[in-house]
Amino acid sequence: MHVALYSPNWPPAGAANGIVSYVSAVREHLIAKGHRVTILSEGRRYPSDGADTPLLAPIEALGGFDRLQRRISRRIDTYHGGLPGLGQQLAAQVSAAHRADPIDILEMEESFGWAHTVQRLTGIPVVTRLHGPHFLKPPKPRTARDRLSDLQRCRTEGRAVRSSHTLTAPTRAMMKVTCENYRRPAHERDAVIPNPIRLPPESERWNLATCDRSRILMIGRFDYWKGADTMLLAFEQVLRHYPDARLTLVGPLIGIETGPGQLADFQAYARANLSPETAGRVELTGTLAPPEIAMLRRQAFVTVLASRVENFPYALLEGLASGSPMVSTDWPGSDEIIRHGETGFLTPVGDPEALAERLVWMFDHPEAAARAGEKGQRHCARNFSVETVGARLIECYEATVRNGAE
Repeated sequence: MHVALYSPNWPPAGAANGIVSYVSAVREHLIAKGHRVTILSEGRRYPSDGADTPLLAPIEALGGFDRLQRRISRRIDTYHGGLPGLGQQLAAQVSAAHRADPIDILEMEESFGWAHTVQRLTGIPVVTRLHGPHFLKPPKPRTARDRLSDLQRCRTEGRAVRSSHTLTAPTRAMMKVTCENYRRPAHERDAVIPNPIRLPPESERWNLATCDRSRILMIGRFDYWKGADTMLLAFEQVLRHYPDARLTLVGPLIGIETGPGQLADFQAYARANLSPETAGRVELTGTLAPPEIAMLRRQAFVTVLASRVENFPYALLEGLASGSPMVSTDWPGSDEIIRHGETGFLTPVGDPEALAERLVWMFDHPEAAARAGEKGQRHCARNFSVETVGARLIECYEATVRNGAE
């Protein structure tokens, strides 16, 4: 079977993107099982042997069109903005790859509705993978242009979900709410399949005896969606109980929205919301390579995901796989990854008081936190390993290829 996987970036080294991590893990497993895999990314084709071949002109970034191109696109399709035109570019790239080496099945994300256009124009069976539907994102300060862009993106996204030959989602919660929101009837081929994770060797797992018991780690963009403000406000409360605690934030420093079109960097946010003492105990690393993040995870006492919305984040999976004690906000589907109080801990979304209370409890009970980390590692190995998940993906692909596009 020749499987094509669309990725927003490639190669994966240095790409701080969960979709890229997913594609990388799936590619590795498929090749190990004897299948041929082609990665399609930014106008280039990467077959199983790793060769890098240009296809056509790279698909333009959403903000990359010049003003004239943007006006033309929106006049042609005011309902969907310029998104169908971008989908047509991607379809042309997929067709070029198919001509070079016929593709049996293509898997790609739901973002921007491109899956609908690619499936319609190429005739290749498409598995649409829900990596985080845009409509699920909670409200935040938005300009009028942002709101229009959100509306257009959701319309194209809905069209892709409704028309997709096969739809997969990492959690039951995401599948249910997406199908209900976009009125997609149940399809026999649709499947709930978790994101896969490569398990680290035992020598690279977290250990209570060697970690820094005063260190909290958060991995994710410094922005509103990832809950950087929730983490910072919670950390200030933790310091009242454990004044020696330290917080490390890893990820792109995007900024926190303070108003429509307004972003505050860390210094501006700290001046307005944190004491100087709290700000002085926060370390921002920016984007790091995976081995550097893995080292920080082993060093920290606890790893936190404070996101307002997620799908099946690799920051959480990688923490569980390493045996690190984990705390996550309780976004829909989080309880399908963490069993609260057993394999990790869940706190309400956007609630710094609850997050601080849980972190203080873990500092007070380090052995209990360590036991949760150990159980989380075993749970992850049983349910989310690339071998377990990869077998289910292959079954899904084979069923889709057997039935063919309708």
